[in-house]
Amino acid sequence: EPLPSPIQRIWYINPYGQEISPFPNPKAISAVSASDAVIYSIGSLYTSLAPNIILTGVGEAIRKGPRFKILILNGSLDRETGGYEAVDFVRAIVEACESSTGNPSTHDVPPNALFTDSNTTSKAKVIWSGNQELVAGIVKKYITHLIYIDHPTAPQVDRDTLTAWGVECLRLYGRKGEGGKRRYDEKALEQALGMVLGRRDGRERSRRNTFEGGGGAK
Repeated sequence: EPLPSPIQRIWYINPYGQEISPFPNPKAISAVSASDAVIYSIGSLYTSLAPNIILTGVGEAIRKGPRFKILILNGSLDRETGGYEAVDFVRAIVEACESSTGNPSTHDVPPNALFTDSNTTSKAKVIWSGNQELVAGIVKKYITHLIYIDHPTAPQVDRDTLTAWGVECLRLYGRKGEGGKRRYDEKALEQALGMVLGRRDGRERSRRNTFEGGGGAK
């Protein structure tokens, strides 16, 4: 059952109820900065992923460090993400990353406003539904690839919009799970990650693990 009110953002407070911006372990920042890839894994968006991403400096490390920034989309929705599509997951992660860099909060502006791009001298707000080139310039700093399950019970994926944002999508068909839902097939997921990282090619896939993607990843 979805939450009675959707989550807008996650932040930390001190014992006096004041918002604070904690710093992560420096070793974590160093590890991200030195990595070839960062993977946003399956998990609760706002109570698992976001609390780690909004820590000061994490977004900058992701933006400047890894070449590949891969989001493995949840195979189903939970209470935090009822009604979400893939674009909503992408928005939440990108905004969390931007928040950790110290850019102004996006939640004090209209819902269709993205955030202020710190690399834009005009400091103009970028609109999600507006100039897709500007949106893509920011989104791909934090997410370059999306891996997802194609099934009615999984978050729906607007490939055209995500492609316009500079995100390459790879579709998996998964395998049967509980309650008629689909779950990731480990072998197919491994192959998809291998293709993104340039370690394997699609010819290794079996019929059961067939997946499709863009840019020759069929």
